[in-house]
Amino acid sequence: MSREAVNEYRHEKAPSNILRRLHDRVKLDPGKHGETEPGALLTIKVRKNRSLVMSLSTCMDCGACLTVCPAYLTTRNIRNSPLGRITLAKSMMERRINDDVINEAYTYFWQCLTCRRCTWACPFGVDVADITRTIRSILYELNLVPSYVAGVIDNLESTGNFLGFPEDVLKELIINAVNEIRLEKGVDVRVKVNEAAYALLLPSACADYTIALNTFKGYVLLLNELGMDFTLSTRAPDITNYGLFMDERHMRLIAERIVEEARRLGVKLVIAGECGHGWRVFKNYVIPRLREYGIEGTHIIYIAAEAIKRNLVRFNASLNDDATYIYMDPCHYARGGDLVKEPRFVLRSVVSRYMELNEKPELAICCGGTSGMLAKEMEELSTKYAELWYQGVINKGANCIVVPCAACKLQMDRILPKLNKLHERKITFTGLMDLVYKVIIPRKTTKISPYPNHEDLT
Repeated sequence: MSREAVNEYRHEKAPSNILRRLHDRVKLDPGKHGETEPGALLTIKVRKNRSLVMSLSTCMDCGACLTVCPAYLTTRNIRNSPLGRITLAKSMMERRINDDVINEAYTYFWQCLTCRRCTWACPFGVDVADITRTIRSILYELNLVPSYVAGVIDNLESTGNFLGFPEDVLKELIINAVNEIRLEKGVDVRVKVNEAAYALLLPSACADYTIALNTFKGYVLLLNELGMDFTLSTRAPDITNYGLFMDERHMRLIAERIVEEARRLGVKLVIAGECGHGWRVFKNYVIPRLREYGIEGTHIIYIAAEAIKRNLVRFNASLNDDATYIYMDPCHYARGGDLVKEPRFVLRSVVSRYMELNEKPELAICCGGTSGMLAKEMEELSTKYAELWYQGVINKGANCIVVPCAACKLQMDRILPKLNKLHERKITFTGLMDLVYKVIIPRKTTKISPYPNHEDLT
């Protein structure tokens, strides 16, 4: 395949200094392969991965995945599709690989959203997202990683948060949010920082501390109303885990930081904030690890749902009557996180006008910004991906999208203005906990104590 055949969208490659830091942290030595050329090394690693070989051999090339893949539906580029990626991976396994094939692999496996929508459409259950992640991990050993993704992982591993904020900046953001709650709600809320407590709250620093501050305020106000004794950590302030998108060794390293901090603070419960892929890692890896030390884990939406069911908070849903809301499932809630019913229950409880974007949550449409697609150089392509759900919102007649996911919020913050201008609309977005925050009618005094039956809230 010629270089001209590869489309114009391609992630900028990570600089060598960041890659060396990442390699050192997981004790990876790319130099150990000696004189083996990259193409031969890639072929060897693909052939040796039994799980990958089995997945590739299971695919019957039926094309069912093409009917649901956001990347293919919006670009009509067969290479940028599940079937195209499987075909490419098979060719990498079966023949000698040259620089053009390596370039194509880097281009298209990093254009995959890893949203897993195709898996639900596949009659054989082939998980192309897992294939993508495996190939990316192999490419990582060849020093082929997007600069954006490598930078985020480096921040998470060195500072504990997506944006690389220093601890004093995080403290300032938290203090400012608490002050805003006091002014807006007329209630004195308490937030511990780096102190021992009953629970550890994990927001998403890529959104909740910045563009989605009302999401963060929703966490804080709800937990205060429940009398939950909780703390925030500036060492592990973030649920985000970009290791999921690149390499499992880094996924574990980032996740273990949370486990270590939960143990250091002596908490009994860790609460995940609104982040799709972060929740998927938390649910499937972090919670089992926490339980090894007698610590439980849950999502803030589970707590909100149970609190509403048991009338533990007062609220006025009419305060959200200013829009017609449409719920958009985050990919990693609907396909990997089992968080489907509870967000809908909470939403129905706090708004008057609400509709569904996805008739089948398991086929939820991806925002187009996950899996590294938030990189600046990929903005045009991720905007094309977004056209799919944007048209769905227009067709349904809604004007505010509810997305309880940090990546979705960042994606919408950058591309909604463009799409609105193009289609002459004024569609907005919000997190789910933003809506909870808006309608809560707080008690004037709140006794801060561990919630006695937290199991009922998880």
